[in-house]
Amino acid sequence: MVTHLGDIDGLGQGRTSGRQTLASIEQAIQDLRAREAVLQRELEKVTADRAEIVEERLKAYRELAEVRARNAVADGVIDEADRLSARVANLLSARQRTIDDLKARYAAAEERRNGLIAARDGLVDRIDKLEKRLDELALKAREALSSDRGYRGDVEALEAARAVHAKAADKARRAREDRERKGRAYENDPLFMYLWRRRFGQHGYTATGIIKMLDEWVARLVGYHGARANYAVLNEIPVRLDEHVARLAEKLAGKRKVVDDRETAKIRELAHADIAGDLRAARDDEAARAREIEAATAELSDVGEQLNKYAEGLDPAFAKAIEMSTEVLGKEDTNRLIAVARRTPSPTDDEIATRIAGFDRRVAELTSERDRKTQDLEKLFAKRDELLRIAADFRRAHYDDAASEFRGRDVAEVILSELIRGAITGADYWARTRRRQRWRSRPADPYRKSQNFPPFDFDFDDVFDVDDMFDFDDDDFRSGGRF
Repeated sequence: MVTHLGDIDGLGQGRTSGRQTLASIEQAIQDLRAREAVLQRELEKVTADRAEIVEERLKAYRELAEVRARNAVADGVIDEADRLSARVANLLSARQRTIDDLKARYAAAEERRNGLIAARDGLVDRIDKLEKRLDELALKAREALSSDRGYRGDVEALEAARAVHAKAADKARRAREDRERKGRAYENDPLFMYLWRRRFGQHGYTATGIIKMLDEWVARLVGYHGARANYAVLNEIPVRLDEHVARLAEKLAGKRKVVDDRETAKIRELAHADIAGDLRAARDDEAARAREIEAATAELSDVGEQLNKYAEGLDPAFAKAIEMSTEVLGKEDTNRLIAVARRTPSPTDDEIATRIAGFDRRVAELTSERDRKTQDLEKLFAKRDELLRIAADFRRAHYDDAASEFRGRDVAEVILSELIRGAITGADYWARTRRRQRWRSRPADPYRKSQNFPPFDFDFDDVFDVDDMFDFDDDDFRSGGRF
C-alpha cells in the first residue's frame, strides 16, 4: 500500500480529528460557563434581596421602637439599630467591591486564556505545515532511494523478516488456541490435575509411604504417565513458539532500523533547511503556551470558585452581616418590643410587627431558593472544572496533533454529553477517549521517532497495519512510497 500526498490530510472513515475533539471540549466549557454565569447572576439577586431584607428589617425594628418610645422597652433599641445599620451597610459595600474585583480578575484570566489558546492554535497550524513538509520529504527520500540497490536490498530483507515474523506469530497464536482447546480434556479430569499439581512423576515430587502408593494407584487408574507427557508438551509448545517470535521481533526491529536510518539520512540531505530544528522550536513554543494556558485555567478555577461563594452568600462578609443582625434582633429587649406591639390596640404597631414577620418568611423563602440554585451551580462548576482538566490533559498528550484521530465520528459528542449530564465521571470520559484515540501513520514517522517527535512511545506494529505496511512492488518504488 502506498501513502500518497493526498492521503496525508485525510481522516479514516468514521474518525474524528484530535483538533475537532478538543474544539468540542472547549465549546462545552464555554457553554457550561454561560450557564454558570446565568446561575451566578440569579444567586447574586437572591443574595442581594436577602441583604436588602436585613436592612429593611432593621429599619422596621427602629420604626417600631420609635412608635413605642414612651415604653421603657424602646430604650437603647433605636441607637443600637442605627449603629448596626451603618456597620452592615459598610460590610456589604466592602463586600461588593471585593465581588467587582473578583469579576475583573475572572474576565482578565478568561481573556488571557482565550488569547493563549488562539496563540497556541497558530503554533499548531505552523507545526502542521512543518509536519506536512516532513512527509513530503519522506516521500521524496524514498523516491530518491528507490534506485539504490542497497536500500532495495534492505527493504526486501525487512519485508522477508516481517513475513517470517508474521508467520511465526500466527503459528504461536494457533498453538495457544490449540493448547486451550486440547488442554480442557486434561484440566476437566480432577484426578489427573490432582497428580499434576502434586508434580507426580516430575522433579520436585516428595511424597513417600502410603501417600506415594495411593498416588501410584491413581496414576495407573487414569493412565497418568502417558497423559502427563502429552500435557507437558502441549504446555511447552506455545512457550517455545512465543520465545521464537520474540527473537524474530528483535531481528525485525533491527532490519527496520537499518531502513529507517537510510531514509532519515536522506531526509536530512534533502531538507537543506533545519526542518527538525524548526519543528522542535515550534513544539517547544507550543508546550510553553500550553503551560501558560494551564496557569490561566488554574486562576479561572480559583477565582470562579470564590465568585460562586459570594453569589451564594457563603462568604465571610455576608455571614458576618447576617450574624450581626441576628445577634441584635434576637435580644430580649427586641423580642419584648414585638410582644408589646402585639398586645396594644394601636394598628400602627401591628402593621409594623406584621411587616417584620413577613420579612422573616421572605428570608426563609430566599434561603431555600438559594440552596437549590447553589446545588445546581456547584454541579456546573465541578463539571466545567473536570472539562478544563481534560482539555489540559488532551494538550499534554498531543491528542490534538495532526496525526491524532478518534474512532467514531459521533462517539465523541455522545460521551461528552454523557459527562455533562452526569452519566459518567471525568475519569470515565478520559478512559473512553484514550481507548478511542489512534495515531495515523505518515510517511515520515520513522524519522519522527528518531527525532523523538510526537507521537511518543508507540510501537509501529501497534500503530500500523503490518500487512499493508510492507506489501509493495516495483510500482510502489516508482511512486516513491514505502508505506
